[in-house]
Amino acid sequence: MRRVFVFVLAFLLIASFSFAAGEREKTTGGKLITVTDLLGRQVRVKIPVERIVLQSSGSGGAFYTLFALGGRNVVRRIVGIDPGLKMYRHWIWEKFTKAVPELKSIPDIGYVYKGNFNVEKVITLKPDVIIVPPFAYQRGKDAFAKLKKAGIPVVVIDYHSETLKTHLATIKLLGLLLGKEKRAEELANFYKEQVEKVYTRLEHLKGPKPKVYIECGMKGPSEYSNTYGNYMWGALIEKCGGINIAKGKIEKWGPINPEYLLSKNPDVIIITGSYWPKTSHSMRLGYYANAAESRKLLAAFTKREGWNTLKAVKEGRIYSIHHGLSRDIWDFVPIQFMAKCFYPDVFKDLDPVASFKEFHRRFLPVEYSGVWMLSLIPQER
Repeated sequence: MRRVFVFVLAFLLIASFSFAAGEREKTTGGKLITVTDLLGRQVRVKIPVERIVLQSSGSGGAFYTLFALGGRNVVRRIVGIDPGLKMYRHWIWEKFTKAVPELKSIPDIGYVYKGNFNVEKVITLKPDVIIVPPFAYQRGKDAFAKLKKAGIPVVVIDYHSETLKTHLATIKLLGLLLGKEKRAEELANFYKEQVEKVYTRLEHLKGPKPKVYIECGMKGPSEYSNTYGNYMWGALIEKCGGINIAKGKIEKWGPINPEYLLSKNPDVIIITGSYWPKTSHSMRLGYYANAAESRKLLAAFTKREGWNTLKAVKEGRIYSIHHGLSRDIWDFVPIQFMAKCFYPDVFKDLDPVASFKEFHRRFLPVEYSGVWMLSLIPQER
């Protein structure tokens, strides 16, 4: 009788343990593993993650990659998001919310750069992970330390370094977190193929490089806005085979001295655009842009004092590209576009618009539309 009692007790204990383990796996999303994020930090996280919080979604975050990997239904896993896309990428947010209306009901967790990141709210959302880019992590390090202490894993991704290595590692990491490794491999291969269309040719180029000036077109032609040193757009200039005239004069970003710009006499000028509704004369590009209107806005920049003397203006080498395309999963588009602007003969066969359309068709839940890049003088692709 005693043996029967011990056997029954053992069976009940095992059954109880199995039930508890099953419930734990069901509620936490799977097995606990250690991942290495893009800062080299070891982070324990249960995968596949089912509850995700995003910080800095509009600039180098995981937003587009999550949809590229998980499709439109990935929205069900996003339980908190910062307002970056709503604030700075109006047309992108509008396009995505039309295709995925559920985005509108995701709780706003505040923005590190605005100083209103809400740690307490994030904790109440009980996420499996919060995903952040490196600049946001550094900016809100104390807040993220509190989340870590509360048992919420913080994973840093990195599109900001704008290297093939960090892009591929970021895609692979996000694929692992979502349980979408095969899809991540497909996305990584696509990205690599697109950038290597430029990088492999640049290795063999000889001769003088074009001098390039790039400026954020947010403030319009009446006021000089940010240009970039060895960072973001400035770094991309050099990766695409150009000479960034702001390097050494601007540390990260800031307006250039107009007299210095005139003295450097750039061969190529690029004004970035988006939709900044507070400034009606800002450069406008994106899902709902019109080519004729955008070209008219771009032409206004060439009317600045002294610009009629610039080589780039005289030769019509004035271009515009969407500001939100750098330091993210889709920065292969500006890489192709800029290389073509710098070396039109070498990259004559390259079609960055077609590449971007293919990316939309294969990976995004929204259709390509509008104008994302153009030259002041219309050109045949």
